[in-house]
Amino acid sequence: MACDAWMVPTDRTLSVRSYWTKDNPALLEAIKKFSDDAFFAGETHAAAVETWDEAGPIPVLTAVPYFGFDDASDFADIIDCFAETAAAAVSESGRAGARPFPLLAMPVIGSGGGGGAEVLGDLIRSVLEAAEFAAVRRLVDIVIVVRSAAQMGLAQRIRRENQHSQWTGLSPEVKQAAEDLSPDCVSGNIVPFLGAGISISAGAPSWPTLVSQLSVEVADQLTEVEKASLAAKGPLDQAEILKNLYPSPEEFNTAVAELVKKTAYGLAPTLIANLPLNQAITLNYDELFEIASEDAGNTCAVIPGTENPEASRWLLKMHGNVSDTSTIVLTRSDYLGFDANRNVLAALVKASLVTKRLVFIGFGLGDDHFHQILHDVREVSPESIARRAIALTLADDSLEQKAWKDKITLQPMAPHGTDTVTAGRILEIFLDYLLMLSTDSREYLLDPAFESQLTDPERRLKDLISSIHALNHEADDPSIAAASAAIGRFGTLN
Repeated sequence: MACDAWMVPTDRTLSVRSYWTKDNPALLEAIKKFSDDAFFAGETHAAAVETWDEAGPIPVLTAVPYFGFDDASDFADIIDCFAETAAAAVSESGRAGARPFPLLAMPVIGSGGGGGAEVLGDLIRSVLEAAEFAAVRRLVDIVIVVRSAAQMGLAQRIRRENQHSQWTGLSPEVKQAAEDLSPDCVSGNIVPFLGAGISISAGAPSWPTLVSQLSVEVADQLTEVEKASLAAKGPLDQAEILKNLYPSPEEFNTAVAELVKKTAYGLAPTLIANLPLNQAITLNYDELFEIASEDAGNTCAVIPGTENPEASRWLLKMHGNVSDTSTIVLTRSDYLGFDANRNVLAALVKASLVTKRLVFIGFGLGDDHFHQILHDVREVSPESIARRAIALTLADDSLEQKAWKDKITLQPMAPHGTDTVTAGRILEIFLDYLLMLSTDSREYLLDPAFESQLTDPERRLKDLISSIHALNHEADDPSIAAASAAIGRFGTLN
């Protein structure tokens, strides 16, 4: 995931497990050169690697108790020190991104070699509480990376306990919008429609920026007057002109693919990919959503594309894919000629709008593509789109609300006048809140490692489920087998 810094769990002897260094020779080299005396002496829990010239996030070596711990709360100071050290390293590196606060990533420390596997439930609660405190104190955003659906399920259930007092970055109206969407999300009835704004957090260019970057390669073919005239045209027309300046259409499309091809997805794609989705639609060429979905355990079947029997959801790529540059739609003539994909969209929307809700994410309301897509969708079912579609916009605009009244619901993330960077972070918080509400995994229920965090009703439910599983082993009865299969999502007995 694209972030500013990440925690590398270790100890005072710099023992780092192989899965952190695998395929990362730069990290191995940085560990060899590491020589922070304060860290080795135990005077600090965390230290950033001394030199990091790589493009990726800064590794922050963090000493955790590899040989056990007395109390899960012991991790509070460790996480706070990590947050403080990481924030300072990002600031000093000069590579702080466009986000208001640095984005840090960390695992559930102590759950592997740190002795916490037997009390994983306690550990997850302590890590969540410590990370929340550290994030507020050090003015950072922290992403906790979990290993399984069971860990995710318990973590989100713990977060739901305080949902009314947390997420203070969201207004009551924005929180209500997430709460209204979550039942449809849980039932798999949300269809996200993704625009370029979703990929920008990973370093992918916006449409205008992409066109600007494409112009650099052929700048010597334009006079200063032509450059000024080009800049005044719309992105589609700019792209049309630039395509004619490249040696061939194939080379132009290859250049587009190289500029948008990213493998480290940002926070928004992974939050969306972890939602319980059956389908999604995108105008993006990159494969960030597909990669994030794969990492979340939800393989995508891409349309158009080859069949994938392992897929658990499908993704319609309206404007092409970097893996097949011939499919890329960017110029005016490309856009006017992609009627086949628009027909596919119309057919899918016709079926989807009966029971599902379209959620537009990452679009600017001035985007020509957004207007065209909305036009196509409204042609299919104007009443359904007005009632069942919502566009998540960044800042409130009273004129836009008037323009789109009775056409589509607009849900701004922030008040009028909020800068784009701040509003973009609020959108990430909104998606985090929606994911928390929509995570329905109960796989932690039967695992002894989570026993200490079960509520009294969950313990009673666990006893009932255990009895059904036991009965299924004792009796060859189809009704009992069906009941046992139906409760499979609660995990398996160890």
